Amino acid sequence: MNFLKNANRVTLISIGLVLAVILLLSVNIISSLELKRGQIDLTQNKLFTLSEGTREVLASIDEPITVRYYYSHRLGEISTYHGAYATRVRELLEHFANVSNGMIRVEEIDPEPFSVREDEAVNFGLRAIPLDKSGENGYFGLVATNSTDDVQTVPLFDPQREPFLEYDLTRAFFDLAKPKKKVVGLITSLFIEADPLLEYKPWPLYKQISEFFEVRSITGKVKKIDDDVDVLLIVHPRHIEEETKYAIDQFILRGGRAVVFVDPYNETAVVSPRGQRGAGDSELPKLFDSWGVKFVTDKFVGDRDAAIRVSARVRDRDVVADYLSWLNLTSANFNQNDVITSQLDTMTVASAGWLEPKAGATTKFEPLITTSTQSQRISTDFVYGGQPDPQAILDQFKPENKSYAIAARLTGPVKTAFPDGPPKDKKKEEEKEKATAQAKDDKGKEDTTAKEDEKDKSPPQLMESKGPINLVLVADTDMLSSEFWLREQSFFGERLQVPVANNADFVVNALDNLSGSDALISLRSRGLSVRPFTRVIALRNAAENRYQETQQKLEKKLSDIEQKLKGLKIDQSAKGGVILTSAQRAEFDKFRADMFATRKQLRDVQLALRRDIENLDTTLKALNIWAMPVIIAVIAIIVALIRRRRYRATSHHG
Repeated sequence: MNFLKNANRVTLISIGLVLAVILLLSVNIISSLELKRGQIDLTQNKLFTLSEGTREVLASIDEPITVRYYYSHRLGEISTYHGAYATRVRELLEHFANVSNGMIRVEEIDPEPFSVREDEAVNFGLRAIPLDKSGENGYFGLVATNSTDDVQTVPLFDPQREPFLEYDLTRAFFDLAKPKKKVVGLITSLFIEADPLLEYKPWPLYKQISEFFEVRSITGKVKKIDDDVDVLLIVHPRHIEEETKYAIDQFILRGGRAVVFVDPYNETAVVSPRGQRGAGDSELPKLFDSWGVKFVTDKFVGDRDAAIRVSARVRDRDVVADYLSWLNLTSANFNQNDVITSQLDTMTVASAGWLEPKAGATTKFEPLITTSTQSQRISTDFVYGGQPDPQAILDQFKPENKSYAIAARLTGPVKTAFPDGPPKDKKKEEEKEKATAQAKDDKGKEDTTAKEDEKDKSPPQLMESKGPINLVLVADTDMLSSEFWLREQSFFGERLQVPVANNADFVVNALDNLSGSDALISLRSRGLSVRPFTRVIALRNAAENRYQETQQKLEKKLSDIEQKLKGLKIDQSAKGGVILTSAQRAEFDKFRADMFATRKQLRDVQLALRRDIENLDTTLKALNIWAMPVIIAVIAIIVALIRRRRYRATSHHG
C-alpha cells in the first residue's frame, strides 16, 4: 500500500497499461484453448453456421469417414486468394468433424512435389495446379472414404464455387453414408433408350445418366411406382395412361421426387421407325393443376437476345436470320443461387415453352432458367411441320418486356390430382362383371375371383402430400436431343462426341440434387467469405469525387498554359539561340509561373486525396486491431466483476 501511495501518476498509468496488455493476451490465449469449439457468427449470410440440412445429414452418419484434405501450402504463398479459401475449407471441415460426433476424421496433407503424398493425390484423381516453370505442381482437393472403401473426391476446390462449398461437402458425406447407386425411373414417349436413327442405340444423354444412376424404364400401364425408385425422369409425356398418371401422383404425394420435361412442340425427336421427325406437344394438365403450375401448349417463347442465327432454305430462297425458336442461353439466364444451375455456362433449347405459378398455389415456384425481357410468346404454328421461316417469325416479333421461366423448382404441400379416386380400368371392370356372372353357379370360381380381387387391391389413396414435394419442371424436350448439346469431331481418324452446351449437365445436376435426402435438397448457396468492403469503397469514391472536379479544372488550366507557351512567336533566326522581346519574356515568365503554381496545386490535391484514403485505412485498422479486442476485454472484465460480486453476495448470505 505504501508503494501505491508513493508512486506518481505516470507510474500508475504505465502499470495499468502493462496489466491491460497482459490481461488482453491472457483472454486471447484462454479463448483459443477453452473456447475453440464455441462460435459466434456475425457474418451477413451466416457463412460459418451450418444449415439444419447439413446437421441432419451429419447426424445420420453411422460409420466412420476418413477425410484426406490435400493442400499445398506453397500454393497459398503464391496465391493469397487460394490461401484464404484454404483456411475457409479447413475451418468448415473441422466444424463438420465436431458436429459429426467423431464420425468424420480430418487429416490435412501437404503433398510436396515428387513425394509419395503427391503420387497419392494423383492416383485419387486430384487436379494438379502448376506452381512454376520447373514442373512442380500443387494440389487443393479432398478425398473421403468410408469403412467399405467407397470413395468421394473433390478434385479441386474452386474459389468460384465457394457459395456451394457446404453443399458439395455435405453431398460427398451423404453419398458415403448411403453409397448405393440411386434409382431413376424413366417414363417417356420418345426413343431415348433405342433411337432408330442411332441403329436403335440409346441417346448420348441416356448413356451419361447411366454413368451416375441406375436407370429403370417404366412403360405401359403402371399402378404403382416402386418404393425403391429415388426420382422419376418424365420426358415428353404424350401418350400416358391415366393409371400411370395416378401412380405418378401417388409417388409424389408419398415423398417421391421428379424431373419433368414437357414441350409445346417437340420439333427434333424421331417418333416412328420411318424417321418421321417432330413429336408434337406434351403436357400433364391434371398433375400440373394440382401442383399449382400453368403451362401453355400452343405457344413457345422467343428471345431476341438469345436467338441463334441460322441459314435456311425456305421456298427456294436462302434465308439468314435470328431464329427465335432456337435459343442459346448463358449464365445470365440461370439462377445463380441454385446448385442445379449455378455452374452452368450455356444451354440450347428449341421451341421452348414457359411455366408460371397459378394464382393461389400452395407451392413455391423458383425459376431456374429464364429468358431475357426481350421475349415474346409466339404461336407454334410458325414451327409446326415442314420447314419454318426464321425471317417470318422475326418480322412479327414484338418484345413483351417480360422474362419467362423455361425451367423451375417447385416445392411445398399439394393435394391429389384424383380427388374422386383412382381411375377405373373399363376393360377390367367388364371382365370382372362377366366373371361374377359366371361364378354365381360355381362357388370355386367365385372364390378364385375373390382371391384375384384381393391380389389386385391397391394401397389406400393418399389425398395430400406427406410433406413438401420436390420437383424440377422444364418446358422443353428438344434440349435433350444430342444435336443441341453435342458436336462430332475427328481425332486421329476417330469420331468423338464433344459437349458444346451444358444440357446434359443440367439433367444430371437435377437428378443428383433430387435423389438426395430432403435435408440435402434444402441446402442453398451461401455468400462468399471474401467480400469487398463496400463501405470502404463508398468512402473512397466520395473522397475521390470531392477532388475530381478541382483536379479536372487544374489539369485543363495546365493544358491551356502549355498551349499558350507553344503559341508564343519566338524569333529563332539568331545564331546565339532564341531572341525574346521584353514583352515576350514577361509573358513567358508569367505563363511559366502559372504552370508551376498549377502543378503544385494539382500535386496538393492528389496528396490530399491519398492522405484521406490513408487516414481511412489507418482508422479501420485501428478499429479492427485494437478497438474490438479492447471492447471484448472490457466486456470480459465487467462480466468477471459481476460474477465476483454475485459470488461475494452468495458467500455473505451463506
